[in-house]
Order: sequence, then structure tokens, then C-alpha cells
Amino acid sequence: MQRKEHRPNDLPFWGADRDLMDRPGVPRETSPRPMGNAHWIQPEQQPLDEAARTRPEMETTRTTPVFSTALPPRGLSGRLRLIAYAIPDHRVSHWMLRIAADRVDVVQDLFRRTRT
Repeated sequence: MQRKEHRPNDLPFWGADRDLMDRPGVPRETSPRPMGNAHWIQPEQQPLDEAARTRPEMETTRTTPVFSTALPPRGLSGRLRLIAYAIPDHRVSHWMLRIAADRVDVVQDLFRRTRT
């Protein structure tokens, strides 16, 4: 039995060093272009009220043009989330509070469903 050695160019999944026209990711490597039928270059900024929560390290940057305020924080889980967002997200306490808030939210939801 003879052992066949593979060169990188023989392997079908090898593509990082391929010719640009032969690479599967080339269309994704071009700069984005507007489609032509959009009536704006950047979407209009959604009105910002105090319901939108941002991290402390993001205060200097602008929020994204559209964000969700459909489910504002409420109850004990909402209080935990407010506390968590006051802590920078590189700290473990930030994530532990958010996980705890998720668990409390599940219990709150179960309690709400049993009362109806």
C-alpha cells in the first residue's frame, strides 16, 4: 500500500492562499455597497428615552439607530439588570447579576402565569 502525500493546493478546503478569483469568500471581502432602492444612507435615529439601557463604557459612543424597548426591565429582575448595567461588562459580577436576573425573570413569569 502506497501512502499518498497531499500538498495544500490539492486539498479542497484549502483556500486562504488561493488566487483571489478562485476563493469562495471573495464576494464577502468587497466593501458594502448600497442596493440603490434605499431612501437613506443611514437610518433615522430612534428617539432615545430613559428605557434604553447602555453600559457605562458605551456612554461616549452613539447608540445604534434602532434598538429594542419592547420589554423594559420590570420587577426584581429589572432591578438586578439595572444594577448589572451599572457595572462594566468585563467584571464577573456584571455577568453573574445578569444570569441571576434571567433566573429571577423565569420565576416571576411562572408566578404571573399561575395567578391568571
